[in-house]
Amino acid sequence: MSNGASSSKGYRGPRGKGPFRYRSHEDNHVIWPGRKEALLTFIQQSYGGIQHKFKNAHSSNSEDALTWSCFDVLAHVGDDARRRAVAEIWELAFDRLEAPEGVLSGKIEIGRRYGEEEATEIDVSIEGPDVLVFFEAKLYSPMSQADLAKGKLHNQIERKLRVGLREADRAGKAFYFVLLDLAPLETLRAMKPGASLEEATHARAGGFGGKWITAYWFARYKYGTRGSLSPLQKVIADIGLNGVNAKDVAMRMGWLTWADLFKAVLRAVIETTRPT
Repeated sequence: MSNGASSSKGYRGPRGKGPFRYRSHEDNHVIWPGRKEALLTFIQQSYGGIQHKFKNAHSSNSEDALTWSCFDVLAHVGDDARRRAVAEIWELAFDRLEAPEGVLSGKIEIGRRYGEEEATEIDVSIEGPDVLVFFEAKLYSPMSQADLAKGKLHNQIERKLRVGLREADRAGKAFYFVLLDLAPLETLRAMKPGASLEEATHARAGGFGGKWITAYWFARYKYGTRGSLSPLQKVIADIGLNGVNAKDVAMRMGWLTWADLFKAVLRAVIETTRPT
């Protein structure tokens, strides 16, 4: 509704500006039957002493709300629907690379923390007997940058790769990384065509205007520079793993959009529930 008017479910700011604010966090999430308490536990998690998820749980701009709404449903639908959805998600993210069986049947978790030497919360993980997948979900804001002054030695993509590779190596598993964002990689790169490494390193843009930053760093590590994957090799060189090959790591990095994700899940649910 416009001009800040209220509806039964929530409201917008003055003159209709800002995200829609739901009165109840439950209205902002798709909740599988019997999962209300699990949702409450999820949004009450704290990180760095701050309950970020709880703070944003009523906002229609919340990427955590979208993440929960899609992946918690995917974790609880029937096995056939989940396998169909994950197979399509994999094809979309990895350009027709066939999904390993461990991904199709693996356990889906939201907001789990991984890591010892370096620790990080993973938006979504899928873990099977021989595979570990990290999904990093972004919506209207870019990834966080490295900030040496604050002790952040690595940007968000680097941190996820380093933690995931270590965790997978400990368990003898193959590691995959999926960046989930609002638009295709090339679309976000076009927001800042020809951006230099210097610009990307020192960029501090927040909000939608900075979304090119995520695409820049992902492309740099996935595809390298001037035909070389040395930027990615540098990121993983000191994590203490034998035989880590930058080419293999890059091959297991995928990009996925929210639109494709939701369509894949909805198609799978329809195909497995419609009358025969």
